[in-house]
Amino acid sequence: MKKSLLFIAILFSIVATAQYEIVYNLEIGKSYPQNQVVTSEQKQVINGMPQEITTIISTETDYIVTDIKDGIYYIDIVVKKMSNETKSPMGTEMISSDGPASNAMNTIFKNMIKEPIKITMNKHGEILSFDNSAQIDGLTEGVEMPQMQLLQVEAALKKEMGAEKQSSNYQQLTAILPIEEVSIGDSWYQTITVNSIASFEATSSFQLDSVTEDSYIISSTAILKTPDNASTNLNGMQATYNLTGPSSGTYTISKETGWITNASITQELDGDIVIEKSEMMPQEMKMTMKTQTTTVIE
Repeated sequence: MKKSLLFIAILFSIVATAQYEIVYNLEIGKSYPQNQVVTSEQKQVINGMPQEITTIISTETDYIVTDIKDGIYYIDIVVKKMSNETKSPMGTEMISSDGPASNAMNTIFKNMIKEPIKITMNKHGEILSFDNSAQIDGLTEGVEMPQMQLLQVEAALKKEMGAEKQSSNYQQLTAILPIEEVSIGDSWYQTITVNSIASFEATSSFQLDSVTEDSYIISSTAILKTPDNASTNLNGMQATYNLTGPSSGTYTISKETGWITNASITQELDGDIVIEKSEMMPQEMKMTMKTQTTTVIE
């Protein structure tokens, strides 16, 4: 009996201390899907007036491996479909890449997915290069809109679609794997860039929670906080902001490929934004806001 108990104890000890190398193992010519739904619920109070806005962004995307050289993956990110639904006190607005051309923004969304984004990535998910220039070049092709308005829309979109900003957004989902081998219960850390009202960095903690026959289950936590006295430019107006909140997520990772098969991430931000008085804004305006953003990947 004692020998049996000792054997069981040793067996569990071996299982508990097993080391796992969790890396990407992708193949040339293969396509790896990643479909996302990002739901953001924002509650604002502007000069004492409450306002609620809900935004739902949906994308259907394939990552196609075109080459592998010296352990580096060459990948075309092909967005097959994207949409943005906004609900506010003003009503509901829907923009979709497959929506009617009578809505100029539908045409812009359609243009955005004509060309792939080209990246290189190592086996840990670090994005080494990011090129979305082809996506940006034809952004307003065939768009019928007053010239001044078109230039404003184009400038705003190009700012949001800048390579550095987009690369950090994509890397939040690719670079979640550990650099070294880990056991169940082990943690590792990654610096992430949060793109909200403005961009700021945070440290996210990941942990290997469990291992199944086919998958690794990973959880993440982070405390998001803007730097002290942080400021940004909002539509030509100078604004200072103070935002903080928790973030958490659960990821199911394929043992075979290292690819996310499904995930759920929740991020909260709570605080205030003060827009300084200027020629455009005769009086200082303070806005308090609380945002909860949920990302579902499958």
